[in-house]
Amino acid sequence: MLRVVERVLGEGDVHRGGACVARTGYELSLYRQWVDKDGQLEPRHFEVEGHLIAPPEVLEPLLGTSAPLTLHLDAQRAVDVYLLNADGAVTSADDRGFYARA
Repeated sequence: MLRVVERVLGEGDVHRGGACVARTGYELSLYRQWVDKDGQLEPRHFEVEGHLIAPPEVLEPLLGTSAPLTLHLDAQRAVDVYLLNADGAVTSADDRGFYARA
């Protein structure tokens, strides 16, 4: 089962391959997967879903799953995502969720 852990919104820089490729708004939800193990819920991986907020001409070049995008969030955190469409829908590129930026 998935449970919401955190919802964030703001503005951040989008990076691909170490280079900043856009600045966008974002609305994201962080979920945690829980599984039943012998009557106890055990935490598992994280999933992120949401939207990047920018004009389609900014988002279209970022489409695809060849390389994940890294969105730099507030508070020195980041998340790796794939952009699914020109409307800005994103999904997790891995199971880490939000992580501290170096």
